[in-house]
Amino acid sequence: MGACQGVAAAEGDDEVVMGRVESEGEPEGDFPTNVPLCKFACGKAVQPGKTKRGNNFDTCCRTCAVNKGRGIHDPTCGGAAPPPTNSRKACKVGSKCRDRSKAHLEELSHPLDEDYAIACSMTKDVEAEPLTLRVVFDWSDADGSGKLSRKELEASLEMIKRACGDSLGAITDEAWLHLDEDGNGVVNFGEFASWAGPRLGLELGVAKMLGKSASLMMASSPCSVIGCPCESWGGHEDDQHDKKCKECKHKKGLHVAKATTGEVPLPPYWDHQDGDFNDLIPMTGKNVKEEFQKLLDKTYRKAYTKDRGKHNPTNPKVPKGFEVLAVKRNENKHAWQEYAFRRGDIRNRSKLPVMFADVKTSLAMDEIGGDKANRLLSECNEWYLFHGTNPDAASAICKSDFKVSRAGSSTGTLYGKGLYFAESITKADEYAKPNSEGRYAVLLCRVIGGNVNYTDEVTPDPEALVHSCIEGEYDSVCGDREKTRGTYREFVLFDSEDVYVEYVIEYKRKYES
Repeated sequence: MGACQGVAAAEGDDEVVMGRVESEGEPEGDFPTNVPLCKFACGKAVQPGKTKRGNNFDTCCRTCAVNKGRGIHDPTCGGAAPPPTNSRKACKVGSKCRDRSKAHLEELSHPLDEDYAIACSMTKDVEAEPLTLRVVFDWSDADGSGKLSRKELEASLEMIKRACGDSLGAITDEAWLHLDEDGNGVVNFGEFASWAGPRLGLELGVAKMLGKSASLMMASSPCSVIGCPCESWGGHEDDQHDKKCKECKHKKGLHVAKATTGEVPLPPYWDHQDGDFNDLIPMTGKNVKEEFQKLLDKTYRKAYTKDRGKHNPTNPKVPKGFEVLAVKRNENKHAWQEYAFRRGDIRNRSKLPVMFADVKTSLAMDEIGGDKANRLLSECNEWYLFHGTNPDAASAICKSDFKVSRAGSSTGTLYGKGLYFAESITKADEYAKPNSEGRYAVLLCRVIGGNVNYTDEVTPDPEALVHSCIEGEYDSVCGDREKTRGTYREFVLFDSEDVYVEYVIEYKRKYES
């Protein structure tokens, strides 16, 4: 089956009511050969009759009009069946309804019900939602957590099949492992869309959800000079076109935002903008090392922890500093889209997270200035954080993302089995390992903290912290050992889509002579 057979209400006063078809091909009924065809080029005859305004219909049915000719129709298509004269009402909450009582579901229609569009046409001030992956996900998310458990998905599977056909199949153990890419036990929208999208043939439906985050992605104006690594215009917006950029010294007129297509805009400073890609781009500008060196210097703190001795038994001394050797930018389309979904999801909540604004890495980037200081959505508690590793593992993570199922193998699990990040380069370096050339690596990641569960307990309950994020109201944990032990704070995430590796920094340690 192609796209799901869905229903939705058209804009404006021109009304057509409909149901839902269960099979492909031409709708039932005989059509004259001389009638005009739907303006969306679906090949169907226009709906007979006139709109409330007295105009002839120019589309075959409302569903086709809303879904712009993508092969989604209903039984009234082209006049194959008369519109029904009565119907139950539609639920005004739509796909985000959390009342799953039998009485409510029988009384009111919802987006995956076969009479949903008809019900919407009979209900005042309710516009039917076009059937998209986002709508299917939101309906399946029965508790409104923003994540799907296997139980929730299985509970909605039959309803999805009735609306979209049998293309999803049963949720077997193997299917669930494929769905839950990072192994954290739940599925968020990005994972669901990657799995269900090719099977259902629906649009993402995320343009509204991304909102400001999409606009922010498009705000950068990278240099268009061939080979120039400058990621954004370094100057004021009102500078003249011939004013030189502070970063690359090329004029402002050569700094132009790149066009991007699709529902999820890509960062305009990326080299790749089209197709499917997953690549590490060497940063070769003369100011690149200087900028990232400042970041490491500003986040350096000389404090010893047991973890340094544990992971560096041959030389447990705290280095006096770190020297940047090379920087690469990670351009991974799939990982970025999943991250963008998650960021838009949190920003779209009815209640935004409490601001957690004193993250040292982000504050350091603000001081350094430049485009990177303006990329983050503070209202989502989006930060820059470090994750120490080795050069080979850094490349592997950029290619395939973090795996929560393997978390804790090197960092421990004081705050639960999750992904650990640091705001200090010194803390992140504790877990870094050298390659054969003696080069260490740290990932500079964009991290969505969301609703932060702060703890300064000396011996926290890791199971309670994990539960608070996987099934509770929180999205991340901040463990404050700086307060209790005079060392460092750590930030723990339990979903890989809350993290996007933006840069790989290779460096060497410097010790007192």
